[in-house]
Amino acid sequence: MGEFGDLLRNARAYRGVTLADAERATRIHRRYLAALEQEAFDVLPPLTYARGIVRAYAQYLGLDPVTVLAKFEEAHGQRSGGFRVVPAVKSVPRTGHWAPNFAIIAFMVVISAVVFAWIYSALSPHPKQAPTLLLADTPTATNGPTAAITPAAALATPPAFVVTATPTAIQSPTLAASSATPSPTSPPPSPTPSPTPTSHTFVIAATDRVWVEASVDGNVALAKVMSPGERVTLQGKTLSVTSGNAPKVRVYVDGQDRGPLGSTWSESQTYP
Repeated sequence: MGEFGDLLRNARAYRGVTLADAERATRIHRRYLAALEQEAFDVLPPLTYARGIVRAYAQYLGLDPVTVLAKFEEAHGQRSGGFRVVPAVKSVPRTGHWAPNFAIIAFMVVISAVVFAWIYSALSPHPKQAPTLLLADTPTATNGPTAAITPAAALATPPAFVVTATPTAIQSPTLAASSATPSPTSPPPSPTPSPTPTSHTFVIAATDRVWVEASVDGNVALAKVMSPGERVTLQGKTLSVTSGNAPKVRVYVDGQDRGPLGSTWSESQTYP
């Protein structure tokens, strides 16, 4: 027996239990437990189940299951000549198979169609319009109407000759009358009246200390005592000014000096 069997047997003896006691505690048949201690691995079930028996028996004996399993694998491999994994199905070599990418093929077909259409439209000749020949009606025509015929009609009935109108050709009465009639002239445009300003700029200037009250468009905008040289600017359509010393107040409308508010002591004026 080797090291693995001695380890299990000595551990069981140290605990003071028999194989029957171990069988009752682990629910493992004593025949398998004795086979492990004697390293009679042929008695054990398949290797997968045998590993489970080794792990459970090692835990029951208070041994490290990992160490005991390693020793079991080593002892079992020496007895069986090592492990060799044989594949159940023989591998078949894969042959290369090329699968076309239909998305790339469709994209290339569309691009080719677009390029072909562009080249065809660029290189194909465009139909040209047949020229028109202007021929005189008769050899004796004097600045009369001309007939427009196509080259096919000209080849079918070739004219005897072509008469070109000269500056001395006689004009038809209708044409002369139309040229003699003067063209009517359009009347000169009427002058556009300048728009009346809807808002004015009013400036109230005091030449002395004076009380002034001003209303713009009916609303009181100023009511105070103005100092000499003080100016107040207001905006609106109408301005009403009242002062207790009218000669000392001057009013400007849109930059135009309207002079003093009045000549008496207390006066009122409306601008503009």
